[in-house]
Amino acid sequence: MNKIEKVLAVIVCLAVCVQRLSMAAGSILWGVSIAVFLYLLYKHYRQNDLNNLSENCNGYYKAFIIFAICGIPAIFSSEYFGESLHKFLEMYVYRVMPFFIVTLFIKDMKWLKNIFLIFLFVTGIDSIVALAQVLLNMTSRGWGFGGHSLNLASLLCVVIPILLVVLLDDRFNKRTKLICKLVILFCIIGVFAGKSRGAWLTLAIVLPLVSYSYIIKSKKAIAGALIVCLMIGSVFAVSDTYRNRLVSTINITTDYSNIDRLLIWESTANMVKDYPFFGVGLDQFKKVYDAEYKNPKHKQNLPHTHNNMVQIAAESGLVGLFGFLYLACYIFFKNFNEWRKTKNPYSLMIWGAWLGFMSFGMFDLTIDHSAITKAMWFLFGCILVFKNRKFYI
Repeated sequence: MNKIEKVLAVIVCLAVCVQRLSMAAGSILWGVSIAVFLYLLYKHYRQNDLNNLSENCNGYYKAFIIFAICGIPAIFSSEYFGESLHKFLEMYVYRVMPFFIVTLFIKDMKWLKNIFLIFLFVTGIDSIVALAQVLLNMTSRGWGFGGHSLNLASLLCVVIPILLVVLLDDRFNKRTKLICKLVILFCIIGVFAGKSRGAWLTLAIVLPLVSYSYIIKSKKAIAGALIVCLMIGSVFAVSDTYRNRLVSTINITTDYSNIDRLLIWESTANMVKDYPFFGVGLDQFKKVYDAEYKNPKHKQNLPHTHNNMVQIAAESGLVGLFGFLYLACYIFFKNFNEWRKTKNPYSLMIWGAWLGFMSFGMFDLTIDHSAITKAMWFLFGCILVFKNRKFYI
């Protein structure tokens, strides 16, 4: 690993760690990292060895390309070409750059392991900050370093399945497990501090699926899992705040957070019928919805549909939705099949984290959380390099 690639690793680590704390600093660091990436790409192109960089990631690259190609028509279907072009470059290019940066140029396992664990630890600190915000009465729902409480919740739905696999699989070393034990404790605290019902439901679905094959083999593990479930259940049992919030998940009569989601999904279905193939244009949903489709019963001024697939169908049409589903299914089924055949923990990590991202995306627009998507692609890139090198952190 040469000096330029080491510098790139440091910059990427700083970018992914500070982006929620300071959007400006994060953007500058991402910009520098992309510039270094492009320089290295050009350098390897001149040396005619680009084909030696990918290391079995070509399927992911092709899936990203199909995803992006299917989004292009939504630029031209928009009444505001400039806005839609900017959104395309941000959503389909800029936010997935961490994946390409890591998989192509950060190959030193020691450096990659360090930046991977540093980011996980920073996410744990992010969660503790969310708790402090609640305890100091700054808010009723902690948001951590920045953004919205749902941003932190969506990040934790990606990170916690990864941490859980590390803790359950014997192939990871004791030092890594110790770090991850501390971080997962912090992250669970963050889940409670954020009070996101979507995160609770997502993790209740994803974590048993991720851990089942490990836990079922050990009576001790089964007992431990039951104890954890009882502890978490007791929080809801003794706290009126948490119990009432959990019960409100199925309230569609007086809870306007739920009601407005249903109303906006119903109205957006009409939008998709009117603009079926290429949608209303990238980044145009809010304008078109407010002008033509907003339900008068809608109480909140929601900026988006709170659902990945509904939003993409509205803005990019069925063509854009096909591209997104192609990417989603490729990641989901490729890693599930690899895990089923080889029991590789890294495949299970990506599968569980992607399931968390997609499941939470049924309640919020995770695909449009800039810091969260960049963090996820960074993590996926690290995990794929570990897997391709058969390196257990």
